Amino acid sequence: MDEQTALVLALQLVALFSIAGALLLYLLCKIRAGSGPESAGSTPGGGKALLVTCADNAIGLQLAVHLANRGFRVFAGLKDGASSGSSDDSVPARVIRAWQKHRESLTGLCHSALVALPLDVTREDLLHEAVDIIRAHLPAGEDGIWAVINTSGLSYRGRLEQQDIAHWDAILKTNVVGVLRTTRTFQGLLRNTSGRLINFGVADSADAGLVAYTASRYAVEGASNALRQELAPLGIKVITLHLSGVTPEMLFVTPKLNTKEERGDISVDMSGCIEYQPILLTPQSLRVVDVAVTAGAPNNCYELAPKGHWTKPINFIKSFVV
Repeated sequence: MDEQTALVLALQLVALFSIAGALLLYLLCKIRAGSGPESAGSTPGGGKALLVTCADNAIGLQLAVHLANRGFRVFAGLKDGASSGSSDDSVPARVIRAWQKHRESLTGLCHSALVALPLDVTREDLLHEAVDIIRAHLPAGEDGIWAVINTSGLSYRGRLEQQDIAHWDAILKTNVVGVLRTTRTFQGLLRNTSGRLINFGVADSADAGLVAYTASRYAVEGASNALRQELAPLGIKVITLHLSGVTPEMLFVTPKLNTKEERGDISVDMSGCIEYQPILLTPQSLRVVDVAVTAGAPNNCYELAPKGHWTKPINFIKSFVV
């Protein structure tokens, strides 16, 4: 074989291996993309339905979006909002609509894995309407949800002697009685799937000026312990999450869109995403939430951050523009 022929063969082999390498890289990328948050079928959620009782606040909205990205079919409660066709212009409603539109643009499907519904845990009528709405959205033959996550809550800060008793009533009505109402209303749907009830329990320490709120957290913790025993024969698991290092005011604050200061425009990055804040849970904490939601034999309680090791979360999260 002469030198020129050998050179041609070498070039052909290089081209052949380059094509094979490119095809292999393409396949690996497709596999990785298929295992990402946009692929519900292969993510931990697997299309299982769950309810986040309140997405009007920072903790609820973050969990609703995160779990939808993880492949769950999330029903998110909004006090002033309804379905995706609602005219509600609150920030949480806009974020949910943006998420729905983005998911539809990626998958071409009209139905969404993040469904807003009107829900107020202090109103019995809306709780029962929520059950009907959820059942209407479940696939044929299904009549249950995998989890209920109680994110509804109120807090008022101030010295006890200076607080209005109406504040105490509102805190206990939402934070404690609301959990009990929600549990009773959705117990049937949880029983059908041997699902789980997830509540927020006591933080690492009591805080001056939050006497009524702290009392409500201890009440939820105690109620969760008793419910764990009562619901175990029905196959329902009861889990408490302990969140340290975040004030109640931050937990239940209404999210706000990031804006460009000079014109007041919504802050949008180059990929067309809108930004909103605050986002409270770090990636580490979200991984703990994933375990609490998906584990076959979950612990009774989880620390969302080791005490004394809270990592400051980023101050915004992205959603796609409607």
